[in-house]
Amino acid sequence: MRGLNKSTTGALLIALFSIGAAPHALAQASDKLADEQLNLASEVEAIDFTWSGHRVFAQMIQRGEHQLIAYYDANRQMSIAHRAHQRTPWRYQKVPSFVGWDSHNYVTVDVDEKGYIHVMGNMHNDPLVYFRSSEPWNVRSLEQVDYIISPERDRNVTYPRFMHDREGRLIAIYRLGGSGNGRYYYHRYDTATKTWSLMHDGQFFDGEDERGAYYTGPVLGPDGKFHMIWVWRETPSAATNNNLSYVRSPDLVNWEDSNGNPVTLPLIRSTGEIVDPVPTFGGMLNGQKKIGFDADNRPMISYYKNDAKGDTQIMLARKSGEGWATHQISEWTDSKQFLDRGGSLNVSILVPEDPYVAEDGTIRVRAKRDGEEIEFVVDASTNRTVTTGSYTSVPEVIGTFQDNPALVQFVRKAEGVPQASAHDYFLSWEANPPAQDQARGEIPPASTLRLHKIPR
Repeated sequence: MRGLNKSTTGALLIALFSIGAAPHALAQASDKLADEQLNLASEVEAIDFTWSGHRVFAQMIQRGEHQLIAYYDANRQMSIAHRAHQRTPWRYQKVPSFVGWDSHNYVTVDVDEKGYIHVMGNMHNDPLVYFRSSEPWNVRSLEQVDYIISPERDRNVTYPRFMHDREGRLIAIYRLGGSGNGRYYYHRYDTATKTWSLMHDGQFFDGEDERGAYYTGPVLGPDGKFHMIWVWRETPSAATNNNLSYVRSPDLVNWEDSNGNPVTLPLIRSTGEIVDPVPTFGGMLNGQKKIGFDADNRPMISYYKNDAKGDTQIMLARKSGEGWATHQISEWTDSKQFLDRGGSLNVSILVPEDPYVAEDGTIRVRAKRDGEEIEFVVDASTNRTVTTGSYTSVPEVIGTFQDNPALVQFVRKAEGVPQASAHDYFLSWEANPPAQDQARGEIPPASTLRLHKIPR
């Protein structure tokens, strides 16, 4: 997290939690210390025991004062926690869906304009798993809904996601089909009729039964438009990712390229705008691409691919004139990633954050290699790396809360926390890393799903 005073935060947190106070006394002590130390105190609370056999992501969102957490409990059961305000008790609901060994099968949650809770998850080419509350903000009223459009269509579902349009209406996005022939659809929810409808005439992405798209976005940019990037993948092998591409929209219905030329839906390989024509087996991985914006509000994309020697390198693509210019940011050796595999991959190089413009005007590109967090400082006029440093994405104090050091600690930042908030929220838990979605020979004890409240 940028700008966090980690040593002060850690000392204050240790002081709070080493005294063994009762929960109400601890909360009072935390509040008092926060006031006295200019809100520099952190807080942590246990949410539940959670499954640790393999990595499957939990999620936290905030909508107004309401906070919701979606996760799998120690028994692998899909679970939702809700509270109306950070000082009110959590209410829990377990729904009839249990995760297996597939790391694709995360759970996601959101709310519509009237406060009804929507949950999707536990799908990797499976029939739709979807729950909706029958009462606003009542997590215990969640009920299973068999389909969004039709039971015949809503099969083979993967990668569910919720978002909101400019008017605050809830949108559900997911893929139908497999990694080599996937088709994405956008659906908008009508709170008056409690029904979903397609936002476009048909699918948004169409792999033409030959390939699938893996996207990032849509992201609402500083120019007021939604921006999206994606790659195509020809087969279940991650090595067949190719053609980093881009499109934008003012309203999520009409789409255009970076020069304002209309783009016809569905997006197929011959439409959209190619940013970097990376070939198959060119070292590009579908999940490792992020979009940010430069000082002139133009899009820029960080990602990786192989150089001429076969080493994996961090790249930065920037809008330039009528096209795009790509720049190699790293100078690594012995870094090639083995991508000719299917399933959830555990790779050593990640692109975890959006590129951004620092206060000094330089562009910062962040990456992880073998667990080391690396920040490249790039001259905005030459696009050359000036220096390489480090950064800390996770507040250090979170690492002091672990049940099983033999497992990997996973941390996810809450979505939707207001910019005016004095704190950020993070979930943390421990689990085994992905193993290409295969069962392991043993199951570790459940870990604690924790919520950390960290001062900004």
